[in-house]
Amino acid sequence: MKNPVGLKFRISKFFLISLIISLVLLVISSIYAGYLLKISLNYSHVINLSGKIRGDIQRFTKLYFANVSNNKLKSTALEIDNYIFHLKKDINNLNLPLIDTKNFLTPLEIEKCWNTLKGEVFKCSQPYCRTQILNLSEECWVKADKITDLYQKISQRNLRILQFFYYLIIVLGGIVNLSLLYLLIVKNTFGKLLRKAHFDALTGVYNRSALCEIYPLLIKSEYLKPIGLIVFDIDNFKKINDTYGHLVGDIVLKKVSEVVKKHLRRNDIFARWGGEEFLILLPQTDLEGSLKVAEKLRKAIEELNIPELKGRKVTASFGITVIKNSETLNEAVLRADEALYEAKRNGKNQVKFKV
Repeated sequence: MKNPVGLKFRISKFFLISLIISLVLLVISSIYAGYLLKISLNYSHVINLSGKIRGDIQRFTKLYFANVSNNKLKSTALEIDNYIFHLKKDINNLNLPLIDTKNFLTPLEIEKCWNTLKGEVFKCSQPYCRTQILNLSEECWVKADKITDLYQKISQRNLRILQFFYYLIIVLGGIVNLSLLYLLIVKNTFGKLLRKAHFDALTGVYNRSALCEIYPLLIKSEYLKPIGLIVFDIDNFKKINDTYGHLVGDIVLKKVSEVVKKHLRRNDIFARWGGEEFLILLPQTDLEGSLKVAEKLRKAIEELNIPELKGRKVTASFGITVIKNSETLNEAVLRADEALYEAKRNGKNQVKFKV
């Protein structure tokens, strides 16, 4: 049982969700930036087509008054027809959904005016037609100029709207990233506080406070029963401290904790009860199973080689019991302690039990 409280898991889960949201917003903003670039090029293309129509209508009229050949006029007229065709086709790029309509932007008036002008030029070559053609040319140019201005205004409006949403995505991404940064700080601080509150600073195993929180959760679950309880104490630990010093004593506590952890299952609960005394809860383990675990741990501790002790062996005495229904932790520990004291009286470095 690695997590004595649920808050740490919830913070980790929230952090993961925030990270995913941040990455999604980053991807969306990148795609959106590409879309803005593409749409800007489309708008420029539409305005460019409209501007070419306006300029070429004027050029077409000048060529007419310059009395150029029909072939030259037809070539210029074909260019204008081609520009109008592509403008009608590409005008959809300028539509903003739910705001603009194709009919609103399609250059119907300029197309109609151009067809009239073109028909008059190729139909009438008499001097009296020149005034009419000049007036038609001016009318078409004005229409083309107005629609070019309209396209420019719509393009600018659309880009402002699209840029607003782009900046909105950027701001949201910034908020999420700041939240992540804040959460990292909070999580780091919380993790340190959680470790101090529930783990022994020297050995890294659970402390007594954590064990008192975990115990009620264990005994409520019928699935985890029977629950074995092991209490063990390092033999002659005071002599080790007196002979080699407290720093070596700390090393002994660490090494013993490490070797015990290696021989326990993932769901076993290992805690430092106080001083050189440790406690182990063994879910789904009866008395016989608890005795086997304790004997295995006793041998593992006995086989420890700690250079700082200069050849002196470390041993431990064990008291075993099985937790009874509705029994408090202190009641169970008291019974296991009686077995531990018996092991101490009988010569230490052994396992005793009490039911």
